[in-house]
Amino acid sequence: LRLAEAYSFAVNIIDSDRVLNDAGKMSNVSDFACGALPRRGLPRLESTEALTQLRTGRRLIATAIGENTIPLTGFQFQPDDLIALGNEYDGLSDRFVREADVVIQVPTPPVWMPKEQSKLPIDPLRKAPVARDGEPSLNVAVTGGIVCYAAYAQWLVNHPTEDSSTRL
Repeated sequence: LRLAEAYSFAVNIIDSDRVLNDAGKMSNVSDFACGALPRRGLPRLESTEALTQLRTGRRLIATAIGENTIPLTGFQFQPDDLIALGNEYDGLSDRFVREADVVIQVPTPPVWMPKEQSKLPIDPLRKAPVARDGEPSLNVAVTGGIVCYAAYAQWLVNHPTEDSSTRL
């Protein structure tokens, strides 16, 4: 949220597991957002229909690791693109990725990176293993930062004389 605020990106969240209905977890989100949560809020998309409506006339850009992705370094953002990021456990669902207009990946070196068990997981009742565990990947905040910066850097190149406060 803090990052999106810094780069003037709007944020929506799909929380189908209702993890953020927990006041303690929302308190953690607020702490990590460094004041962005009360300033910007955290709009939730309550259904896939809400996402479909938000998506009308816009490209849906999914982030993923694996095959059939476009490296971020070779991708051109367009105004009004919707950028979707998944969580650290599962990423975006295979169905979501298939339905996206474009799938991008932040390039990383081919190293083995298993995810250690969290001491304080956001979803302590989770029993499923981590999807694609060990494949090189970044956490959602880091990926979001890199993707937001890449989109903003492209915007700056295309709008060199405009005031940067009117960005994306």
